[in-house]
Amino acid sequence: MLGLDGYALALLAGIGVWLLVRRRPLPRFTLLLLLGGFALRVFIALVLHPPIESDFRLMFEAAQGLNAGDLSFQNTVYFSLWAYQSVFVAWQAFWLRLWNDPMCLELLNALLAAGTVCLLYRMVRQWVDERAAQAAALLLTLFPFALTLHTVLSNQIPSAFFLALGLWVLVCEDCARLGFWRFPLAGLALQCGNLLRSEGIILLAAVLAWAVFEGLRRPQTVKRLLAGMLALLAVYFAGHAAADAAVRKSGLNDYGVQNGDPGWKFVTGLNYNTCGGYSQQDWEKIYPTLDENHQVTAETEAVQRALIAERLQAGPIRLARHAVNKVRFLWNADALHWVFEHTQQCPGQPFGLAAIQDAYRSVREFDRGLFLLALGLAAFGLIGPKDAWKHRPAAAYLPFFVFFAAFCALLLIEVQPRYAYLPQLYVFTAAAFGLARLNAGKEEQHA
Repeated sequence: MLGLDGYALALLAGIGVWLLVRRRPLPRFTLLLLLGGFALRVFIALVLHPPIESDFRLMFEAAQGLNAGDLSFQNTVYFSLWAYQSVFVAWQAFWLRLWNDPMCLELLNALLAAGTVCLLYRMVRQWVDERAAQAAALLLTLFPFALTLHTVLSNQIPSAFFLALGLWVLVCEDCARLGFWRFPLAGLALQCGNLLRSEGIILLAAVLAWAVFEGLRRPQTVKRLLAGMLALLAVYFAGHAAADAAVRKSGLNDYGVQNGDPGWKFVTGLNYNTCGGYSQQDWEKIYPTLDENHQVTAETEAVQRALIAERLQAGPIRLARHAVNKVRFLWNADALHWVFEHTQQCPGQPFGLAAIQDAYRSVREFDRGLFLLALGLAAFGLIGPKDAWKHRPAAAYLPFFVFFAAFCALLLIEVQPRYAYLPQLYVFTAAAFGLARLNAGKEEQHA
């Protein structure tokens, strides 16, 4: 019975992980985390073969076309309006030249996903007890969504890796020898992540918040921080401009890396009927207004402004209800259907001791159970004793800053449950603070 209840399994997994590391930290943990996480993901890639569909299929086929010398994809409405996706197409095309098979991209994503967990662990271990940092990293490694997403060829994984790399370079003691170079190198890494998926603004907001807190806590560092942040921002925006010029000059996309219709995300994000998700009805209103090159026109902007204004005028009660529905849709739902939906064609087929349908339900519950456990631990750690936070640097707030910045941004724009991938990584990282508080409480009792 416990084996079929995913929430019970999640709780048992949390207890098991804590029992594993509570007496003494595991040796050579970074290497173990990287190799173990990669091996688990390789096994999953060999067992599960979800179809390449939706946006993932468009970008994969575009990468195949690019390698064949066919640039016609840039004339489609998808790549004309959202030209910034061309960078990810070039990224996939580069790796597919080495081995022209989707498995190549899955293995690459498996390595980058495992590497992301290592970077987050290396960052948080300097702020909490080593055992708490290891336990949080193990929980993230077991988190089904983060453990299986590499099989659907999402741009979220390489983007999240470079974004985490940027934070690691900026604040981790591992990179202390870089000195002032940490700032421009962090800006470069953050822009690399942003070019692969336009989420760099979330990390940039978190970094700016850290700089403000750091300056307030240590006024003597304000000049260095100001110079460093100027260097970081200069490299960040210069990198974006250089990429835009390179994409145009190479002929990859005549529109560079621009977002041709930023208003679309707000139109869908305010759609009450879809809880802020994609709306085919909204698209059918927008598409006919585009010009022959699939670019936004004055009519497009007028239609979008009218839709946004109409939805904003619905009143505070309906807007508040919509915000609650978006939060439920984004944070309370899992995104595992991208990986497991194809297994449900024969739901009654045996899978071990249960039917495939029951096994899938258990995995979904386990996914939500682990996320709720991590969220609870993160909140427990944040409201911990003031003395503990006084002894931590301002950088220790970064996992919370990232989550908060993402939470606010996603309240306004289109959402899907899989969009929570990036902030969920930092929720599990922040869970280390809750685990550290639990451990500190037990040590005080024993003392």
